[in-house]
Amino acid sequence: MRSGSTGKRLAGHGLTLIELLVVIAVAGLLIAIILPALGGAVAAGRKTKNMSNHRQLGLALRMYTDDHGYHPPHKMPSGEHAETGRPKARWHFMIGEYVGAPVVPQNAEELDMFLNTNDFPRLDNEVFLDPAQSFEDMRSEQTGLIQVLRCGSYGYNYQYLGNSRTGAGGGYSNYPVPEHHVLQPYRTVAFADSGGSQSLRTTTGHREHAYTLDPPRLDTANNGAIEWGHETGQVTPELRHGGRAIVSWLDGHAEAKGLEDLGYKVVDQETGFVEPDTGDNSLFNGIGYDRDATE
Repeated sequence: MRSGSTGKRLAGHGLTLIELLVVIAVAGLLIAIILPALGGAVAAGRKTKNMSNHRQLGLALRMYTDDHGYHPPHKMPSGEHAETGRPKARWHFMIGEYVGAPVVPQNAEELDMFLNTNDFPRLDNEVFLDPAQSFEDMRSEQTGLIQVLRCGSYGYNYQYLGNSRTGAGGGYSNYPVPEHHVLQPYRTVAFADSGGSQSLRTTTGHREHAYTLDPPRLDTANNGAIEWGHETGQVTPELRHGGRAIVSWLDGHAEAKGLEDLGYKVVDQETGFVEPDTGDNSLFNGIGYDRDATE
């Protein structure tokens, strides 16, 4: 018979203490092996869903352009969106004619907000939501609301496809952009995972104005833009999927891309911050090359 406490059978269990510790160690090892795999599966699932969203948005963009002959603006330049009555409707509502409304008011108070403000603290349609994204933004601290129409998942290549900003006066240029102005749709960004103003993400950690997407540099000579997507600075892609941003192109396909792949000059690989107003706009401008690219 074995001697010592570690060799004695535990009453009613038939295991020695050593054997029990071995079982616990093996279970812990299995958990350590399985958890990363589960985490990888979850991340892969989110990426797949996000890619599907991009493809649906790209198809809706294609249908809008086919029906109207020009690309949708990032925001209606004047008046109301006829289909909703919403003032200054953003691109979500034009695309929403084909994939479903981004917002559905649930009561009279929400309807009043919907019809009389530019923002809304919720997105109801999951096609506009990246499952890997948290919806924190600076306004949630100020008002208690997360205004996800501004701070949602996807930014639109508005400077080349629909009414870029021309200054603090609120003017717009480059609208409408006819379909035939884009010579290489398969190499032209339509949407990408957006992080909002890079300046605000740097200084406050909050997302703001993510519904636009700026190219690597301003191209005032060719599209009239003299301002970034947000008054505080450049709006850039956010690397939410394995160090990549999901991008949908004007021909309808979607893929994961790094910032350098899109023409940006990265200054911090960990955060994904880029050097403002520097780089190559070839994949944004619709013609496939950039004569004024900078290093």
